[in-house]
Amino acid sequence: MSAEQKNIRQTACNLCFVNCGLTVELGGEDGREIVKVRGDEEHPTSRGYICNKAARINYYQNNSARLTSPMRRKADGTYEEVDWDTAIAEVAERLDKVKTEHGGDKIFYYGGGGQGNHLVGASALGLRGALGVKYKGNAISQEKTGLAWVISRMIGGMTHPEVHHAQVAMFIGKNPFLSNGMDRARPFLREMKNDPNRTLIVVDPRRTETTDFADIHLAVKAGRDAWLMAALVGHVVQSDLLPMDWLAEHAMGVEPVVEYFRTVPVDDYATFAGLDPAQVKETAEIIGRAESFALEEDIGIQMAPHSTLTSYLNHLLPLLTGNYGKDGTMGMVTQLAEVISMHDSRLDGDGRDQLETMPVTGAPIISGLYPGAFLAEEILNDHPERPRALIVESGNPVHSLPGANNLRAAMRSLDFTLVVDVAMTETAREADYVLPASSTYEKWEATFFPRNFPANIFHLREPLLSPTPGTLPEPEIHARIIEAMGLVEPGEFDELRAAAAQGLEAYRDAFFAAMASNPKAGQLLPYVLYRT
Repeated sequence: MSAEQKNIRQTACNLCFVNCGLTVELGGEDGREIVKVRGDEEHPTSRGYICNKAARINYYQNNSARLTSPMRRKADGTYEEVDWDTAIAEVAERLDKVKTEHGGDKIFYYGGGGQGNHLVGASALGLRGALGVKYKGNAISQEKTGLAWVISRMIGGMTHPEVHHAQVAMFIGKNPFLSNGMDRARPFLREMKNDPNRTLIVVDPRRTETTDFADIHLAVKAGRDAWLMAALVGHVVQSDLLPMDWLAEHAMGVEPVVEYFRTVPVDDYATFAGLDPAQVKETAEIIGRAESFALEEDIGIQMAPHSTLTSYLNHLLPLLTGNYGKDGTMGMVTQLAEVISMHDSRLDGDGRDQLETMPVTGAPIISGLYPGAFLAEEILNDHPERPRALIVESGNPVHSLPGANNLRAAMRSLDFTLVVDVAMTETAREADYVLPASSTYEKWEATFFPRNFPANIFHLREPLLSPTPGTLPEPEIHARIIEAMGLVEPGEFDELRAAAAQGLEAYRDAFFAAMASNPKAGQLLPYVLYRT
């Protein structure tokens, strides 16, 4: 193998949830620069496709803002470098103090993995278990919990729109030509444009790069998507385009929904949405008569007014028209792990959720995630149940959540704040301690995002590079904090290490024996797996 071949490696992009496969060439003076980026032709979903974002991953890997030492905030608000032993000891002491005085449930957690860094979240389960953390939030709690609630109640599992094989495909709240966010976005758009037997519908208030490929552009007034979607469903129902035999076999609770939409004033709703009723009705009939139809929504809807209602209508349209569980429609996916967890709660006598809530504000917890927009309010008060500490990993809530100044003040008011990240972000600048993590290309990593239907993949990626000097992978950081808190006795899991040396079968038997005999093994499961 030539020196050049040794420097060519396979990995994946970490800049959106699709995580396209990449072939990269390493070079530069120290061999740590990503000097060339190409699409990986052998990758089973992206098949050689990349977008402009992937071409710039060296900027993220080797940015001058990378942290290479733990940082401790001084009394005057500036930061000083400290060594790892000091940092771990002091972080463990501060967290243990909060846990002892106030309880682990007063330590809030935010983050747990970026777009291609999900093993962080898996590893953090061990640290959170050790601390007794109860409340977790992340970017998904701002973007996707409305969707999670809808599909949990309607379907019971995460679905994927198979737009690549649909006769009629529809995008709402999405501009994939520019932002990608789907497999092989630009080739797909070109294929749709050039196929006279297929129809692409795009809902967007503006003319975008994607609407230029659309057969039908529904230029809805901003914030009125729910009225458009209700008009589409209403016209399908009122035109008797429903597959009633299919619905009778596969659905429950159809009758009251159909009866409601029989009375929807389609023309009025379409007009209020800023559209010609004739165009809306024509679009509804195309959908109702299609051999296959798939609809994909994205953040443009999920962060907009009436987002949960619109998500419901977006899923109702394909379900009512029988476009579920067959080629080119919507289908439930099998994932290695759920990134967007299903919402599970009991219903009261009126059919309403008996929601778990945040202890101070009473904000609803959906899919196990607290809404980040309430975090500052949850902290800035004198309530005895208020949070006393915050851990942030692979997240930047001061930058991404509303009310940045309030969140800054909230973080400064806490007994302790810890940020684990690759750079000194806006959030890190408010923390008591900042621990520098190795990048996604400096450790074993994976993403749990893939949610294709009917086939799915999981891509475990080996490191391209050794950790940047002065940084540690998050599993090592978590393990050292757990050990510094005295939560594991010296030699407590030596039998598992010895079993691992004998092979997988021996380790399996020893592992399940440890789980049965030592409750701590389950509580610290990611730690146990990492250390043994």
